[in-house]
Amino acid sequence: MQRPSRLASRWNVIHWLLALWAMLCPLHLFSAPLTLGQPIVVPGTKGGFDFLEVDQPLHRLLANHTGNKSFDVFNLPDGKLIKIVETGAAQGVAVDTQHNCYYVTVSDQKKLVEVDRRSLDVKNTVALPGPPDAVTYFPKTNMVYVDHDDGEDLWVVDPTAQKIVATIKIPTAPEYILYDPAFDGIFQNIKSQPVTLVIDATANTVSATWSTLPAEKPHGLAIDPKTRRLFSAGGNGKLVVMDCTTGVCLKSIEIAPGVDQIAFDPGNQRIYCASGQGKLSVLEETVDGAKSVGDVETPKGTHTLAVDPETHSVWIAFPKEGASYIAELKCILSVGQS
Repeated sequence: MQRPSRLASRWNVIHWLLALWAMLCPLHLFSAPLTLGQPIVVPGTKGGFDFLEVDQPLHRLLANHTGNKSFDVFNLPDGKLIKIVETGAAQGVAVDTQHNCYYVTVSDQKKLVEVDRRSLDVKNTVALPGPPDAVTYFPKTNMVYVDHDDGEDLWVVDPTAQKIVATIKIPTAPEYILYDPAFDGIFQNIKSQPVTLVIDATANTVSATWSTLPAEKPHGLAIDPKTRRLFSAGGNGKLVVMDCTTGVCLKSIEIAPGVDQIAFDPGNQRIYCASGQGKLSVLEETVDGAKSVGDVETPKGTHTLAVDPETHSVWIAFPKEGASYIAELKCILSVGQS
């Protein structure tokens, strides 16, 4: 048995070393990867949001305000409301910088709405045979790709002709869809199966089907165009990093369960994953895949997010007590980042 005086001496040394380490280490080693700012109320609105996007050239946050049946546009970086566009229950948005348009899917009225990017007025609508959800724009052919919500169709819409020009048959329940300019193709997540589809947007066919296991019920989808990696978030609390030229799974990482939308910030190599259960998972891309930086608490119901590449801030949107809010989470960089 050791003497009490010797034990006390050892504890004093340990406490002294811990105190010295705390003083020498940078403060942000102990900080959360994001800090939540004061929520901003969206005046005169209510209900939840389904999708967020940043229009970087115009410094805007685009919010599909499904519960309010509107498409809301905010200025960045201050988050001031620019306009509430009465579209119906907006689900998704694709930005067309070539023709200065936003293509907004509207589920309750089964249509695709074209909004002028400058005036924010509704220009045209295209009737659809069912409720739409996710959407992306393919600039090579000027076509808009629209998911049939919980259906088995990927509609190819010609916004100039204002009609569907092709229908691609896919497995049930498509989720997020993503255009990859480097590949010049489209990736499509399917939540009824653990797969990501590769869409040949020239032939309008499914050219490949890649497993997302161990990520099941894949929702959020993001890409790093430089490293050619695809990030896919499963509802079961797994995110997979895939080689987007071969479909090979490089690594899987634990994230919060129930993640919906995710976003990648190329400036700091971070992947942000929004779960409506009150957590936002932060990952950092690495040489072999990705690693967890930590989870951040967010208001429950926050399942959408978008990154502002200029400030590296993450924007979220959520309903609370009969009102609707957006909020900025400021990025805190880890050691070795700038």
